[in-house]
Amino acid sequence: MKDRQPVIGVVPLWDEYRNSIWMIPGYMDGIIKAGGLPVILPFTDDENVFNQAAALCDGFLLTGGQDVAPELYGEAKRYDNIITCKTRDRFETLLLDRAIRLDVPVLGICRGLQFMNVSLGGTLYQDIPAETDSTLILR
Repeated sequence: MKDRQPVIGVVPLWDEYRNSIWMIPGYMDGIIKAGGLPVILPFTDDENVFNQAAALCDGFLLTGGQDVAPELYGEAKRYDNIITCKTRDRFETLLLDRAIRLDVPVLGICRGLQFMNVSLGGTLYQDIPAETDSTLILR
């Protein structure tokens, strides 16, 4: 029998308009190509469900998505284009705290990396064009 593949818990993306979760296939495909077994995690406030799902995982992927709530880095929301998901922020807080406590690997992509930064005491620009003189072109 083949060696067990590491199970990677993937935080889903949230669609606030449809009240649903979804996933970009590239996240899942990348984990499989790297030798892992991706599992989409449920957004939940139920501690038992969270603990059981997280315990199955050897690592976690925090995906892209909505903005990290400015309140998490000590700021009030200043722009109308800031879209957050409080359920996801709470879920990822539990997940990252668990991963750090148990020394479980975590990869953050886009919003996921921003969330990790904020959770570890960092801050963010809420709106890069409005808050910097950057010549970066955003599409």
